[in-house]
Amino acid sequence: MKVLLVGATGNVGIRLVASLLTHNHTVVAFVRSASKLESMLSTDVYKRLTVVGGNATDTQSIKRAILDNNCNAVINSAGVAAVAPWGKSELPAIFRTVLDAVQQAGSEKGTPLRVWFMGGTGVLCFPGTQTMLSNYIPIFLEHRANFKLLEALPANSVNWSMLCPSNMVPESADIVVPTNSTSPRLIAKATTPPNWKDSWLLQYIPFFGRVIVAGMNASRLQTTLEQNADLIAEDLEMEDSQWVGKRVGVIDPSK
Repeated sequence: MKVLLVGATGNVGIRLVASLLTHNHTVVAFVRSASKLESMLSTDVYKRLTVVGGNATDTQSIKRAILDNNCNAVINSAGVAAVAPWGKSELPAIFRTVLDAVQQAGSEKGTPLRVWFMGGTGVLCFPGTQTMLSNYIPIFLEHRANFKLLEALPANSVNWSMLCPSNMVPESADIVVPTNSTSPRLIAKATTPPNWKDSWLLQYIPFFGRVIVAGMNASRLQTTLEQNADLIAEDLEMEDSQWVGKRVGVIDPSK
């Protein structure tokens, strides 16, 4: 698959470069600084990319990158949500820009594009409810508004998925192709975190029970940047992904 990767120099993005190439995808890297990307990769790996310079808040530039390079998939790994409930970041503007570009490019191509967005665990639901986890632990709230944009899309206009990991850590600073991660493949689940550990005793403590349960599970949901990159790259090999139109929670099966 030919993939436009927005934000290739970020912590997730640079691992996506390696994972996408490992899974034999063709990568078009959309970055603010081509020289920064080149400095992060070996010469052999960098030469395998098509690099397009541009701003992630410029809809027309992203649309042109999709159309000019005939991409049929997009990944947005640019932007980081503000932690505090009152915080502001560039992420909402970037998210809307990429989404608009994907819609417009798909309309011009006559077929919806496959796209992965990064979200956060907070937009997943507390198992057994329709209530987002960020209602109990109110951080990274900008992901909620981004998810609402996806929910409001006209049917069959964008084949989107939103990956919703918790804290991600690097396995290595080395970016190599093929990748050499020794971590297990992630377990994924739509809408709620997988392998949730509940406590009937704690859950029904008035006001704070579910907050405590959510906090207990949060510590189990740490994954690696490499694991998440590989999940997306592997999914894009599938002709019919089970994750289209879904929020996707993940957990390392060893935890």
